[in-house]
Amino acid sequence: MDAGYWGELLRPVLAGRRVIVTGGPVAGLVSRARLARSLGSERPFILGNEGTGTGELPTPDEAETYALDVDTTASTIMDAMRAGAAALADLPAEARAALDRYDPDRSALVLGSFLNELPSVAGRPCLAHRRPEWVALEDKVTADELWDRAGVPRAPSEIVPARRDALQSAADRLDHGAGTVWVGDAREGFHGGGEYARWIRQPADVDDAAAFLAAHCDTARVMPFLEGIPCSVHGLVFADHVAAFRPIEMITLRRPGSSQLFYAGAASYWDPPADDRGQMRAAVRRVGTVLRDDVGFRGPFTIDGVMTEHGFRPTELNPRSGAGLNTMATAIADIPLTLLHDAVCAGLPLDFRPHDLEATILERADETRGGGTWRAVTTPVRPLGEAAVVRDGADYRWARGDERPDGWVMAGPSPLGSFIRFTLNPETTPVGDPVGPIAVAFYRFTDAELGTDIGPLEAAPVTR
Repeated sequence: MDAGYWGELLRPVLAGRRVIVTGGPVAGLVSRARLARSLGSERPFILGNEGTGTGELPTPDEAETYALDVDTTASTIMDAMRAGAAALADLPAEARAALDRYDPDRSALVLGSFLNELPSVAGRPCLAHRRPEWVALEDKVTADELWDRAGVPRAPSEIVPARRDALQSAADRLDHGAGTVWVGDAREGFHGGGEYARWIRQPADVDDAAAFLAAHCDTARVMPFLEGIPCSVHGLVFADHVAAFRPIEMITLRRPGSSQLFYAGAASYWDPPADDRGQMRAAVRRVGTVLRDDVGFRGPFTIDGVMTEHGFRPTELNPRSGAGLNTMATAIADIPLTLLHDAVCAGLPLDFRPHDLEATILERADETRGGGTWRAVTTPVRPLGEAAVVRDGADYRWARGDERPDGWVMAGPSPLGSFIRFTLNPETTPVGDPVGPIAVAFYRFTDAELGTDIGPLEAAPVTR
């Protein structure tokens, strides 16, 4: 099917309308603003609620911009994201005045991020937002009940008070020899990237993990550590269909001697066995049906988990889009997927042709792989545009002359200090194998060449 169908389907939503794009740093919102303009909107306004960010900025002809001052003392990416969301919900007077100059009659349409929970921003309606009952499903301690209702096989687990004695007792019962994983509830709001998860492998891990969870959570889920490739699979819930896409590797590395995991991006180069892929997609359909029937859910969601020696085992639900879809960006560049997500989520009465959309995305995402690794770090890093690197044995080095690159490095400021992204070259990256070992080599390179202080990392092994 002609992929241009979906762009033309959405054109009337934006054509001739002022549009405010927000939900991240200015640099991270440029592509969304360009999409709006390509579909006929007036010159957009980019409201960077997480500062200016790293990457290409728009020209004055492309968009008007305003970057909010952001808290540079955040210690984690979740802190930075929550600060940005709070700023968007209560904009300073200067930002409101800038919006009023751009949109004096307050008729603009707001395009927020996939995390947006606001129905409006400064008196202007958002095209889509996450309903409270949908956000509640992201609580890590509720996921196992959902897997059971949907008939998805899972690992054993216990939900216990976030106290040392209760956590340790559950761990003693559930440890199968590789340790246990403790993850906290959503008392402070949703969280991701493994920031509230701890892998307890030795007695020395217990005190710090228990203290952290007690400070931030009321309860926690304890389950056996699952060895294998961390991965996810996306679904898209329509009124009459649940689309299921391809598995994505989540680049979740390990720090030797530490209970903290190192989440560092996503990639679509890895392929699980065909039967496991089918089971993951079947799980998406069952879970999406439950979400639609129970809470009227619409739009994208992800199931995260691990491809273990016994097959895929889910660990968490994200009732929203996830980083994995970005790995398909090159393959589906002519399909306005993020805007489609918003339109589906908003319940717009459009002929989305979900079966055709699913088939088109699957075919293209299998043909053209993408993604890489990225990470916010606290150490200052010199800004880089797209600097080419090549693989030299087990390590990376800067490309010389006209060498064909194995990837490109971008670096610049972030609310945590700096942000680094490594985009792999699909022409030189093997298909089928996991990217985790590549990411380990890359962060050795950043420590040596960019002055990061990440230290040794290990990749998850293939177990199936």
